[in-house]
Amino acid sequence: MKARNKKAVFSFLLMVFLALPLQATAAGNPLEKVVTLTGTSEEDYTKQAEQAFAQEIHENGKTYTLSGISCEVTDTKYLDKKEKTVETEETPAETISEDGLEYTLVSSDSQEKVVEDGNNQTVTAYDEYDYAVTAADVPGIKTVSAENETTGETEQVTCAFTGISPAGTRTVSNTITITFSNYDAAYYDWNGHLIPRDDSSPQLAGYEGELLASVGAEEGSYITGIYWTGDSYTVDGVEYRDAAADVEQQVQLYRANYIGEINTPEEKQTVYTAHYEAPDTEGAVEYTVTATASYQEQASYLPYILGGVGILILAGLVIALLMLAAKKKKEKEMK
Repeated sequence: MKARNKKAVFSFLLMVFLALPLQATAAGNPLEKVVTLTGTSEEDYTKQAEQAFAQEIHENGKTYTLSGISCEVTDTKYLDKKEKTVETEETPAETISEDGLEYTLVSSDSQEKVVEDGNNQTVTAYDEYDYAVTAADVPGIKTVSAENETTGETEQVTCAFTGISPAGTRTVSNTITITFSNYDAAYYDWNGHLIPRDDSSPQLAGYEGELLASVGAEEGSYITGIYWTGDSYTVDGVEYRDAAADVEQQVQLYRANYIGEINTPEEKQTVYTAHYEAPDTEGAVEYTVTATASYQEQASYLPYILGGVGILILAGLVIALLMLAAKKKKEKEMK
């Protein structure tokens, strides 16, 4: 083949090559895949994310290659709890703060607690009489003031009569009045005794026992003095004169007894026991993570391959045609 013919064939093949669609398909838009994971640490959920995505995927007739994985923590859950129990007289608050932690109320219960014991305080009272009395002679009740041993306050207490009892004796000062008749005689009569007249003082020495007995004085009583109380006087023709004897008299006492009670009820108060919990930030933790994988479409070389094959086939056909034409030309020349 002449050089001119070869050059013409090469130019023809180049034109055919440029005319064929030999451009390779470029990579398309990235593809993303998303999964939600839970892990106990960054290392844990990162490893899970790496295992969750394939290095290469096929989708819609295309092949994609993993280009990167990103992880975003969307929730943090503390698995361990710190507990706290509080006793309070107020309704428990929904949250309390302590040492930088916020505790949330989990449950509460209440009960009545005795904050002050009750007391039954006995109150006694009495009235004393220096003469014999019976239940019919004394009041059936007696109201007295008494201090409440629990509160320290003074209260009025009604006490009921319980009985009468001897209360010993008491020395009382008393005066015995003595009247002498026939005072104008040399002797005057007293209690069957003839007493010599003495205008300065009654002469009753030796008769003290009878004087005390005349007024019912108890044993141990004694007379401290006897004296005239006035001048003589006449009644119905009889002359009288009055005298007096001062007595320190022992008197038998009688006591009317009473008893009552101060009832102080026990004091109660509602006490709440509240149970709180707070996340333990130093304990086990669970992260909720959104993992996103980015895939890049692979470039396609098939058009190049097909184009090359087409060129070879076409070149072969051209050469074959040229050779055939040359052969025919040669045969023609030989003829």
